[in-house]
Amino acid sequence: MAKNTFLSWSTTAGANTDVGGVYIGEGCPPSNMNNSDRTIMAILRRDLDNGLVYSAKAGAYTAVADDNNGAIRFTATATLSLTAAATLGADWHVTVIASGGDVTIDPNGAETIDGAATLVIPDGGSAEVFCGGSAFYTDGLAQLRALVTLMSDGWGAFPIGVPVPVMTHKGVSSPPTNKSYRYVKLTAADAYNTGFITSESVSGTAPLLIATGVVSLAGSPLDGQTINLWNSEGRIPRAGSSAGTLQNDAFQDHGHPIVGSDGAGGGVAVINGAGGGFSPNNKTSAATTATTGGTPRTANETRMKNEAVTYYMRIK
Repeated sequence: MAKNTFLSWSTTAGANTDVGGVYIGEGCPPSNMNNSDRTIMAILRRDLDNGLVYSAKAGAYTAVADDNNGAIRFTATATLSLTAAATLGADWHVTVIASGGDVTIDPNGAETIDGAATLVIPDGGSAEVFCGGSAFYTDGLAQLRALVTLMSDGWGAFPIGVPVPVMTHKGVSSPPTNKSYRYVKLTAADAYNTGFITSESVSGTAPLLIATGVVSLAGSPLDGQTINLWNSEGRIPRAGSSAGTLQNDAFQDHGHPIVGSDGAGGGVAVINGAGGGFSPNNKTSAATTATTGGTPRTANETRMKNEAVTYYMRIK
């Protein structure tokens, strides 16, 4: 195979028998030496002096051999797929810049990068990616940037599956949607969840609404799980030994004291202040509010003093 690039030249002198297809082995014509010199000059000029090539990408891209020694800047959340390491060859390298969203580097097949299946470069970070011939490695800047991002971005610190109340009505921003992590809003028919919550169902009459949806995000431990959309239901969490058990509001059963008796059966007769006999005998009165309680606060549910907040939940 013709050695058309600087990196295709061998470090073993005897293995270099051509330059860009020009034969320079023993017995080659004298003119080949002139042609090989010219070819070497062209290759060096292309691959070394002018080899750092900058390109911008707005979406997914697959890195190829010609990207060697280049700088690829992504202006949006994207995935950079890598051609097989054996094809790219040892010493192939490229700089990846995330400038508009997280960039996920995905090696070919079962190949790894820094020992993992994928590597995420957080928005605002960069990494130098090197090919070792069978796997890929980085300079570690992506991991460092990820740690810095995690420390400065509180949203990335919440565990997956933990509902988080956010006071959006006070101007607090919703969790971002262009990071390696992803949240959903526990509200039915909300644009924030487009593509991530499917098969939504809302039934019942307020306040006894049941609102559910199915998480749809590959790689999420919650992928395919049905979750209750608390914001639409007006539901709050409660500790319990059977996780996932749903309960509607309820009022504890109670009794009322006897307020009247005609003395039958040996009891003490009490005069009915309203006049007339007791029918039925030994009846009870309806529940009333104590004099000091004031006007009763009635509604179609039993509830405590509260303030409505919007719940989000991290799913990846």
